Amino acid sequence: MSRRSIVVCFVVLLVAVPMAVSAVDIRFETSVPEPNVQPGASQELTFQLTNDAYRADDRADTAREVEVTVRGGDTNISVQSGVRSLGTMRDGVPQTVSVQIQVPADIPAGTHELPVRVEYLDADDDRETKTVTVPVRVEERARFVVEDVDTTVPVGGSGTVTVNVTNEGEEAASNAVLAFQSGNADVTFSTSATTRRFVGEWEPNETKSVEVDASVANSAETREYAVDTTVEYEDTDGIAATSQPLSFGLTPLSEQTFGVEGVESTLRVGDDGTMTGTVTNTGERTARNVVVMLETSNPNVSPLETEAAVGDLEPGQSAEFAFDVSVSDSAEAGARQFGLTMQYRDDEGTQRTSESTDVRVEVGEERDEFGVSPVDASFEVGSGGELVLELTNNRETAVSDVSAKLFADAPLSSADDEAFVPELGPGETAEVVFDLSVAGSATDKTYPLSVDFQYETAEGDTRISDAYQVPVEVTEPEGGGLPLPVLGGVAALLVLLGAGVYYRRR
Repeated sequence: MSRRSIVVCFVVLLVAVPMAVSAVDIRFETSVPEPNVQPGASQELTFQLTNDAYRADDRADTAREVEVTVRGGDTNISVQSGVRSLGTMRDGVPQTVSVQIQVPADIPAGTHELPVRVEYLDADDDRETKTVTVPVRVEERARFVVEDVDTTVPVGGSGTVTVNVTNEGEEAASNAVLAFQSGNADVTFSTSATTRRFVGEWEPNETKSVEVDASVANSAETREYAVDTTVEYEDTDGIAATSQPLSFGLTPLSEQTFGVEGVESTLRVGDDGTMTGTVTNTGERTARNVVVMLETSNPNVSPLETEAAVGDLEPGQSAEFAFDVSVSDSAEAGARQFGLTMQYRDDEGTQRTSESTDVRVEVGEERDEFGVSPVDASFEVGSGGELVLELTNNRETAVSDVSAKLFADAPLSSADDEAFVPELGPGETAEVVFDLSVAGSATDKTYPLSVDFQYETAEGDTRISDAYQVPVEVTEPEGGGLPLPVLGGVAALLVLLGAGVYYRRR
């Protein structure tokens, strides 16, 4: 056979017999139909895993008992699903894998790789492990985060909530609106659970400070209440978008409180007295235009004034208050309970009233309004002169225009039975003087006189006191002589006799 014939035969054999395909080791690769993920949300990630040789002309060995585990790696993406069993994977046949992932809200834009651990049995029944990655993509966008929260809202009151929010994303937001949603009925925004504030243009890395009016119910506690806010905006393409909810805690200020101490009184049955004490702002903020208000349900106790203004009180600041109170004659001595409430204006200028504070004061036994004692009240039978009495003001307050009236019965009489004292302070004493005559028919003993007083209180009320008994001592003249009236009668008789003798002589 010639050399040319041999070459032709070899070529024919090459054409007639196909080339052998070689088997290679197991190799895995991934593909993701939709790699975009949403920051700040829990979502499903689906990808395909294929056992495929690197060269198209090669064939990968079959992998058996394949198990897949997806991890977050260094991406801060949390994978919430466990191991996925795929069974047998032959060359070029893809398997679909779905896992649940949680993408953090602050994840930066760009492509992130999630490690995928693949365990399997090879052709020799050896357990092998390979790691591949799944790419996910976070598009550039506006991304928001709550920096801090400040509030002036107290329990049982209203105020403002200031929220600082920063756009930490890579793109600006247009026509942005912050929408707030309260998670508890004790926290409202102007009586509503929701409120909205327009923010406008919002550049990357720009912080917006947003204020909203809020109220906290009296039943609330001093603890954090959950509030959600979302940002509604338009992206750079003019497409409307809404951020994931941004949650923050709203802690109201403690309820405005006041302390009352040092309560004392000079109250007595049948008299006017004064109740005094000290009020202290024990809250965390200034209470303005504070008025202490006195309350009582006892019909025998009547406050002459029920309000005492003490002005502004800073936290920890104290002020004294006083009330004039009248106690009727029908009251009984002993402890009495009063209620004190503080009316004030908060930081928003709203008038509020604190809870009532109960205080106990003592009401003393009834005593005479005045003390009356004689200074010179000793007279001889048939004599006369000045009756001097000491008058003492036993009340806790001053009295004025005191008019004294003397009442005398025979054998005592008075040609001047009234006296006047312009003013008499608490515990002060003054003398009142009356004219008094003792008839000759009087005997050696003590006679009673009666005196009372009309006066004006410090509050401008006109009152008349009870009648006071004053003892007057009447004695016989020294030396046993005739009393002056008798002597006067004898003298007059002698004069008449003398005149008769003179007349007869004429």
